Amino acid sequence: MEFFIQIRDFIVKDVENANETKRASVIMRSFSLILCIFSLIQSICMAVFREWGGAAVSVVALVCYAVMFYYTYRNRTRTALLCIILSTLFWVILFVILFGGNCGIQHFLLALLVLLLLVSHADTRHKVLMALGMCAVSLCLYWYTQMSPPVREPGRAALIVIQTLSTVGVFFAISAIILLFGQDSLLREKKLVAYNEKLRETSSRDPLTKLYNRRAMLEYLGRQAEKVERYGSWFDVAIGDIDFFKKVNDTYGHEAGDAVLVRVAGLLSEYMSDKGEVCRWGGEEFLLVFTDINGEEALVRLEELRTMIGQQEIAYKEKKIRITMTFGLDEYDNKKPIDDTIRSADQKLYIGKKSGRNRVVF
Repeated sequence: MEFFIQIRDFIVKDVENANETKRASVIMRSFSLILCIFSLIQSICMAVFREWGGAAVSVVALVCYAVMFYYTYRNRTRTALLCIILSTLFWVILFVILFGGNCGIQHFLLALLVLLLLVSHADTRHKVLMALGMCAVSLCLYWYTQMSPPVREPGRAALIVIQTLSTVGVFFAISAIILLFGQDSLLREKKLVAYNEKLRETSSRDPLTKLYNRRAMLEYLGRQAEKVERYGSWFDVAIGDIDFFKKVNDTYGHEAGDAVLVRVAGLLSEYMSDKGEVCRWGGEEFLLVFTDINGEEALVRLEELRTMIGQQEIAYKEKKIRITMTFGLDEYDNKKPIDDTIRSADQKLYIGKKSGRNRVVF
């Protein structure tokens, strides 16, 4: 198994030239390798049937494809592609002249066309011209076989072997090209999806606390409001503010204030992980959403959270900072806009701060 893994890694090895693409190199390597194996088997079969002309052509094709395989590791992808085209045309045309159209070797032109269309960087117009050119070569070979007999008429057994090998070789070559191209495209698509998801997640997060930002929370609240309309559930909105946060900044410095915000964000995120969602609403304010419970139940949980925060000692350098929080809580009413619920929670927060702080107002 390790031997096959090493072969795979060798084939998919990237090129060093930044102007060359790994995808094109890997596809051409696979194509060249398949045709190397095919040419080797074909040359042996031709020798067995004493078809020395066909054996000689197959050996020349084998050498050419081996050289092309090597070239893809030498940052000569375009040279390799050109040589693959010429080698395949040479090989197909000679074989058709030698053994006629019944040998089936001309079908490799279709595999060559698939290779060209997938790895070439040419524009659409030039790719159409490639397809027309390959069609013209195929038609010319057909007309030639209709008007001229083969140089050597192979025996029935030899013809069956040649046709069978050609059919298998064409199917393998086309399958390998398309599978490799498709796999590469899927990998690129997955990477793009993951990258876009990462961008979306990054744009939804507060850079300091890593909590949802205001925009992401508003989207979340919109989804919760739709859920209420559809299923008749409910949720509650609470806005919490760190008491005397300015004093923390003035006493210990803004870095200490940031440390407090990060610690509080961690506590809120952990506490809300199975209860709803939390975001940094702005400055030292946090907005919490309790889902699938009513206001009285949310009040109990907020009191529990407030007590837990008040018991924390936040380490900053050699200092221990203790804080409290005040919360305003309101239950969402689907007869009013969500902004009204947020505004009501904010007003209750203001009442709580005016009446002594470190409390929940509902």
